[in-house]
Amino acid sequence: MNIRESCILYLIAAMVVLGTAASAAVVTVSPHQVNPGETVTVAVNGLTDESSIKMSWEVFIDKPGSTFLWTVDGLAFPINLQDASFKVTNQNTGTNTVTLENEVPNYETRSLTLSGNSVNGIWTAYHGNDFINGSWPVIRNEGTVVSGKTYVLSLVEWEGIKRANPDIPEQQNGGPDNFVIPLSFSGFDRGQVKFTIQVDGIDVVTETVTVGSPDIRTGTISVSSSPSAALVYVDGVYYGVTPQKISGIPTGLRTISVTKEGYADYTAQVQVTTTGTKIIRATLNPMTASIKVNSVPRSASVYLDNILQGITPMVITGVAPGTHTLKLTKDGYQDYITTVTTHDGETVKFNMIRMQRNTAAKGQSTVEAGRVREQPVTRFDFSTSMERFSGRYTR
Repeated sequence: MNIRESCILYLIAAMVVLGTAASAAVVTVSPHQVNPGETVTVAVNGLTDESSIKMSWEVFIDKPGSTFLWTVDGLAFPINLQDASFKVTNQNTGTNTVTLENEVPNYETRSLTLSGNSVNGIWTAYHGNDFINGSWPVIRNEGTVVSGKTYVLSLVEWEGIKRANPDIPEQQNGGPDNFVIPLSFSGFDRGQVKFTIQVDGIDVVTETVTVGSPDIRTGTISVSSSPSAALVYVDGVYYGVTPQKISGIPTGLRTISVTKEGYADYTAQVQVTTTGTKIIRATLNPMTASIKVNSVPRSASVYLDNILQGITPMVITGVAPGTHTLKLTKDGYQDYITTVTTHDGETVKFNMIRMQRNTAAKGQSTVEAGRVREQPVTRFDFSTSMERFSGRYTR
């Protein structure tokens, strides 16, 4: 077998492995239109133990008024998710309260309440390091709506690893490979619920169910970036990585944010309509640092990595993150040399470097000195406010 034949066989084998991984689980959601309180069924086939599963609900309530409410009824997890977490993000809200109750066979009922005030209309609550299984007689999300807002958007994320529950001897494995998850949404007259399910990091289903009137005003946006694999947020809600086509976005003026570590954030506003797809192409600029240099005496030549930058006092901008060599020179004075390590977005200051007169013998004119590093420039982030339940709410 020659090299070419070996490569072909290798590629075929890799494609088979990838195809097997991608088709390991099959998930369907039905029906696609229900009235409030009617059952939606999530059917799962081929979900084996040790699979990592993530289920997201994106609940959109159209014209909620001054308060909002949605509840989930009939939810049951016939499988066990270890290392599990629950996260909810509400948008366009003022106050927020999420209440959950969990009933596990041969175990007592557990309750969890997460509450808090939004920051800039966004509130996020999180509960992790737990075990999700059993039935959920109460899931309730309610609060107040920011004045002037015509919709509320909630993103609910469940995730964990399918495996046996060590706390319940009867559950010797992660549960069946084939099962259904029934649930219904109520508390609002018209809206949508977008289901996204991932297995081992691969999207296996993305389906939208209309609740109430099917006349929902939403549109679609397509976001790409250079470089790619950047995080996409719409009005502060995370939607995945670029390139990303996002449907079901409420119409109106939306704020699109694209972020990637090591790059400055990209932010733009786009008018989403019910027709066409809005295209966003984000060019991300690398984050850089600055070095501020001053000296006594003034007018010393400043070199960074042996490249002349100017004379003191000055600020060197556009410095790439990393370790650099800074050197100051002036006739009649000893050279000043030091190293400086810069990080994204920070300014490092060298305040009043005192250069020594050149009284040493030729060839011995180098002086090492310290520097003053001020706090780096911080990037905006909103804080999360929640009241956590002291115990675990699932087993």
